[in-house]
Amino acid sequence: MKKVYSLSEIDCVVCAGKLEDKIKKLDGVNSASLNFFAGKLVVEIDDNNAENISNNIIKTIKKFDRNIKVEY
Repeated sequence: MKKVYSLSEIDCVVCAGKLEDKIKKLDGVNSASLNFFAGKLVVEIDDNNAENISNNIIKTIKKFDRNIKVEY
């Protein structure tokens, strides 16, 4: 299942890369691509337990930087 998140308030390209790497390591995430300039995170996740995986993605983003705003 593909999910797209809009992210705002990310202030550096290096941080975006680090966040992308953290999301890729989450259980149930098959792939992740964060486009810093567009403010878009595209993830491919397992259909099983998609809601929990999505919640974990959001928690990871907020834990990384609580100022990042997430919409999906």
